[in-house]
Amino acid sequence: MKHTPARQAISVASAAAATLVAALPVLWAVDPGRALSMRFVGEQFLSVLLACSIVFVLLEAARRARPAAATVLVGGSLIAIAAGAFLVVHFGSDAALFVRPTPSILAVSLAVMATVTWALGLASGRAMVVLVGATLAVGYLAQFMGAPFDAAPVTAARYVSYMVVGGDAFLGQALAVIGGTVTVFILFGAMFEASGGAAALDVLALRLARGGSGVAIKATIISSALFGTVSGSATSNVLTSGNVTIGGMRRMGVPAPQAGGIEALSSTLGQLTPPVMGAAAFLMADVSGIPYGTIALSAAVPATICYAIMLLHAGRYGRRIEAEREPEPSGLPSAGPLRWSMLWHLAPFAAITVVMTAGDRATAMAGVMGAATAAMVGILLAGPRGFAARLLAVLPRTARAMATLVLAGSGLGVVVGALNLTGLDVSLALGLIHVGEKSLFLSLALTALAALVLGAGLSTSGVYIVVATLLVPGLVKLGVEPIAAHMFVLYFGVVAMITPPVAFAALAASSISGARFAETAFAAMRFGWFLYVLPFLLVFFPGLLLAAPPAETAATLAAAAAVLAVAWWMLARRPPGRRTAAHDRLAAPD
Repeated sequence: MKHTPARQAISVASAAAATLVAALPVLWAVDPGRALSMRFVGEQFLSVLLACSIVFVLLEAARRARPAAATVLVGGSLIAIAAGAFLVVHFGSDAALFVRPTPSILAVSLAVMATVTWALGLASGRAMVVLVGATLAVGYLAQFMGAPFDAAPVTAARYVSYMVVGGDAFLGQALAVIGGTVTVFILFGAMFEASGGAAALDVLALRLARGGSGVAIKATIISSALFGTVSGSATSNVLTSGNVTIGGMRRMGVPAPQAGGIEALSSTLGQLTPPVMGAAAFLMADVSGIPYGTIALSAAVPATICYAIMLLHAGRYGRRIEAEREPEPSGLPSAGPLRWSMLWHLAPFAAITVVMTAGDRATAMAGVMGAATAAMVGILLAGPRGFAARLLAVLPRTARAMATLVLAGSGLGVVVGALNLTGLDVSLALGLIHVGEKSLFLSLALTALAALVLGAGLSTSGVYIVVATLLVPGLVKLGVEPIAAHMFVLYFGVVAMITPPVAFAALAASSISGARFAETAFAAMRFGWFLYVLPFLLVFFPGLLLAAPPAETAATLAAAAAVLAVAWWMLARRPPGRRTAAHDRLAAPD
């Protein structure tokens, strides 16, 4: 594609939009002297952030498109800018107190709905477009349907206007949490990676994995899961670390489907591990009213159990491979030396922890402090030029991730708005209660199936906001501990990343390993069987989440530790199994 002046102008405008997408959440979180919050309301901030995200996604597509298509995309960007400017003025006036479908508001609302859906399709794929489109249609048509809907009559004009300026859909709470908090932690992940923190995690993982069989497998589990805790996306984590970890496992003799499945599972597990948990922890704090610190602490024990089981499985599987095939010396990169300077990479996490103690309202500020501390560590260790070069390498990917999350937050807000209008959330909760009166386990099984279906094709944040809004109220009314109910749906929503037919994390891993998608997904499911069992245990044994009385919690944790210790002892004593001819064919070098 020729670099014409028009193309260069598009590139400059795209870079400006990306800069605003990254800078606006930080400015809103810091808000020096309350200069912003005293002059602007949250809806104005969200309108500008959403418009910038739309512009960035459309202009990025225009850079690669043919001239005719690029012209249309640029036109869409201009419409988004005009709509954003109108909304800033609207929410700054007294007219924002009323949802009136005036011609100007109706036109702007239609423009917002069209451009958000358009950009969302470019950034996240058809699944999100189908979800938003179907939700909008059902939300309006519900007034003409019978049970389980309980929707009040509304005109099409008022419905469209409500979805945009009503403060409960496209510019609703889902976008507020993602735009105000989640994006800040995505930026923190970029700063941490640019500072060399990701590389330090790799060295640490390789060192920790040296003590037994299945070195490449254990290193994959540790490094991918550790980086997954701050990356915010299982799929992007696979694409970032998979080229190294999958290659290392293949050279060790691990079949391509299994190598891809282990990487996909490890990256997915990172989304369930504090502190970031794929950004879902911050959404959970907002939706449930449970303090973020309590959520992070509760999630630590189940995550530890998952890692212990995975490492047990890795050692057993590694011994079976090594018993019949000597791994190549180059099967895994050299771990490199552990240097005292690497301890500096703990500083960002310390900064986040200290600021977080000020309360949940300081969550976004904690992310800002973590990012700033990571930047200072990067400058200290690599110098200003070295850190700047690394940061420039990761910023484009970070801007895309932030813009995609902002658009997803806006689209997912439609789900919340439509549920409030149709009464379907209440109907689902009552349905679960009815089933739960006969069998709590059956109600949980139906909830798990619904979470897997709803989670197909969505990001971790998207999965959680959908399943929590739809399914958690019914479980809580059945007597399930609130933190257990939220964790239950989160686990099954995230497990959708490795569960067919969508399984985006497995799809990304199969593109690297060269194995078939279905084989990779089923390998991930076999290796991660415990992720389908553990959520049920969290409900029936809330002590695993530290949500039971002290005596019950201590007994539950002691029992879990004893089971893991016995399993570790039995697997360590048991000789490795024999490999089949089919396994040998799969493990043959490419």
